[in-house]
Amino acid sequence: MVVAILRPFRPLRYNPALVPNLAAVVAPPYDVITPTQRDALYERDPHNVVRLILNRSDDPYAAAAANLEDWRREKILIQDDEPAIGYHVEHFTLPDGERRTRTGILAAVRLEDFDSGVVRPHERTFARPKEDRLRLIRACRTNLSAVFGMVGGNADALEPLRGEAMRRHPDVEVHDDLGVGHRLWFVRQTDAIAAVTTALAEATVFIADGHHRYETALAYRDLRRAEGVTGPGAPSNFVLMYLACTADPGLVILPTHRVLGGPAAPPAAVILERLQAHFSLERVPQAAMSQRLAEGARGKQFGVVLAEQGDGLVASVRDEARVSRYLDDLHSSVRSLDVAILDSAVLRGLLGIDCAAAAQQGWLTYTHDAGAAIAAVAGGATAAFLMSAPRVEDVVTVCMAGQTMPQKSTYFHPKLLTGLMFHVLD
Repeated sequence: MVVAILRPFRPLRYNPALVPNLAAVVAPPYDVITPTQRDALYERDPHNVVRLILNRSDDPYAAAAANLEDWRREKILIQDDEPAIGYHVEHFTLPDGERRTRTGILAAVRLEDFDSGVVRPHERTFARPKEDRLRLIRACRTNLSAVFGMVGGNADALEPLRGEAMRRHPDVEVHDDLGVGHRLWFVRQTDAIAAVTTALAEATVFIADGHHRYETALAYRDLRRAEGVTGPGAPSNFVLMYLACTADPGLVILPTHRVLGGPAAPPAAVILERLQAHFSLERVPQAAMSQRLAEGARGKQFGVVLAEQGDGLVASVRDEARVSRYLDDLHSSVRSLDVAILDSAVLRGLLGIDCAAAAQQGWLTYTHDAGAAIAAVAGGATAAFLMSAPRVEDVVTVCMAGQTMPQKSTYFHPKLLTGLMFHVLD
């Protein structure tokens, strides 16, 4: 018998009778909230979810757990009596003004170790964020933020839930701070749920975003097993996950550009000299660089803006042999990505920069706005490197090869909204 990888659960959610303005209490994922944004969310509403996911108290974990307990006791948060799967539709605008719609579901997905091949990552994780999230999940015993996953194919597998959802008005409707419109239905019809869980029973899940949250959920599962919670149906064996289909036209990845400055950065003249020895450099007006990159060969070029150089440059690999020696330790699925060429061959190989250390020091920063990257050079940074966005199929190829992309390779847009529903692990 095939064991379903996902199941419905009894969502814990904001009580619409006491929290009529959901926009006041939702927030972006914890890892993209700046200190200024956190303060603004704190001031927006005393029940904003930021007080759970990114509490600013001296003991943020105990404070988050106390808030969660208080809000449940006060009925600010209520848990539904019946299990459901969330059918979630988002309407949003891309930076170029194009409108898109992304459709997915929110369900409890069975936790699988990566070596099983059922759930596949594409990014490396780091110890500090996992320790932080583990302390939070142990204190709150609740999945407060969903992991973003993808399953192969088009949206046909979700059709039974869509059919039920379209029969009525959404249970939740809200616009977030980025102007993304969210509509969410709690689908409880057992036949529709059975059809979807059967259709996806043998699906491979690719993690798009939330790798630290997923690995934290694995660690918490193991802790609960050590405490004697061993039943296969225990909530701690599952994690709250949003699932979209890989062929969904609303599944968008934005490019992640790099800005280099500070003590880690060689002079712009040195960067230019070393690039010239390995790459063909085409001068392009700065305002036209994004368009030029979009028209070029994928994976073989990137943009460069250097201090005091005027025009930008589009760098294309000229000397394959000299560049490839810096990529020998990478799998072929990763070696073909422009971000791998930049991080491994240019930053690490030619310039001797430890990207992880430079990022921790704030000398290497990341942005999804090409204009902001270029402006940073005008503001004193040494260099900006403009990347093309990876495709969904690039992510799937890397996952299926059992490999990982360089740090900050993907930015799935829009980020999942936190606060629509929670998964209780007791």
